[in-house]
Amino acid sequence: MNQGVQSSRVDGLSLTRSLALFLLANALVLNGALWLLAPSGYNETVLQHSWQVLAGEGMDDSWGIMSQVLDYAQAPHSTPLYTEIFFNRHIKFQYSPASLFAISLMRMFGEGRVRVNEVYNGPWPPMDIVFSSIFIALTTVATALILELQLRRTYPQTEWHKTTALRAMLVVGFALTFYPIVKAFTLGQIQVWINAMFALAVLAWMLGWRASSGILIGLISLIKPHYSLFLVWGALRAEWRFVIAVVATGCLGLAASVAAFGLADNLDYLSVLLYMFQRGEAFYPNQSINGLLNRLTSIHQPEQSGNLEFFIDRYAPFNAWIYGLSMAATVVILLMAVIPRPGHGDKRVLDFCTMGLSAVLASPIAWEHHYGILLPIFAVLLVGALESRPQIIALGICYVLASNYFPITQLLAGSLLNVGQSYVLAAALLVLTLLYRQQGLDIRRIVGVTELWPWRRRTAD
Repeated sequence: MNQGVQSSRVDGLSLTRSLALFLLANALVLNGALWLLAPSGYNETVLQHSWQVLAGEGMDDSWGIMSQVLDYAQAPHSTPLYTEIFFNRHIKFQYSPASLFAISLMRMFGEGRVRVNEVYNGPWPPMDIVFSSIFIALTTVATALILELQLRRTYPQTEWHKTTALRAMLVVGFALTFYPIVKAFTLGQIQVWINAMFALAVLAWMLGWRASSGILIGLISLIKPHYSLFLVWGALRAEWRFVIAVVATGCLGLAASVAAFGLADNLDYLSVLLYMFQRGEAFYPNQSINGLLNRLTSIHQPEQSGNLEFFIDRYAPFNAWIYGLSMAATVVILLMAVIPRPGHGDKRVLDFCTMGLSAVLASPIAWEHHYGILLPIFAVLLVGALESRPQIIALGICYVLASNYFPITQLLAGSLLNVGQSYVLAAALLVLTLLYRQQGLDIRRIVGVTELWPWRRRTAD
């Protein structure tokens, strides 16, 4: 790669100006049009959630359920935790017992300081808002640093420092108008914590802090076990500092969880994982392969598989075809992610991001807010795409689809066109393709398609 030539073709001020114009068009112009032109009831936009973040307004999606579960886990009980909460009471607590340490931490500031239902009468601000705000700030800072590091490493001769502050301000704007991030906040979701830890893990990886990155991935795995697949990924790349840190963090967390909640309650979680993987969700915010297939099934069985209705007490019914196809997709996505590929430097960062996104895509339940991890991935991809017009166009399309909320697609629910409701899934799959493309892997050749998209190799004048 001819860095001297590249430096002459990429200008800090021009890039910053382009990012500002894109932010303006995506966040304000597009959402203004959606709000004005969409039918009544279908004109909600990401900006409404952005305002709620700034106003500190959130709900209790994670914290209310986790509070109930923690109360049961800490009280004497003979029925295992998930058998009682998940299967008997039909409460959708999907996280591991170790995740309860998060609600325990916030309760240390006063049990009445956490919003656990729609009515909060405690001192302002509640601790869930405080922590969520901190984690959004950490996501933003990490993403800004990732962008700057990538720019300086790829184009070292460009004077980036002159416009660094402007780009940092733009990253704040991008973060506050990125739907998966602000939606996690307004729902009251622990996913806000996960998004931040993943962004910090990417940053630590870029800096060569393998152990720190591993600790962060280990912490995420204690909440969402499918991220533990990073262990296989790291071992196959002989990244032993990273692997040891993931294992050590996981073991310490599991030991603490067993000490706090007992072995039986921890083992009981395995039945929940199997149950969810076999069924999934049809509700449209589930942006996974499983969600897409369940929504197609819901056309003829809306009372069993609710596309537009979240069933608070049950999941989609088991369907052998959906399970089989979802399993096949999961295997393909994960195999492609963990297979080692030659590369170093920037390609290792792309490889790391590929594994993170694949872990989400491989899950049968991947809610919109789970894709908050895409923000730092976009920062990584942007730099590698700067001199490829097709990639910049594709990346822009991905960002528009992933960062916005298009409730008008709900009008497609009753027909085969409801595949249009999976626009975040489509964006994530295209982002995954771009990640592979920048690593030098052309997925088109693997699937036997050579003219799907007019990719052109970057050339130096």
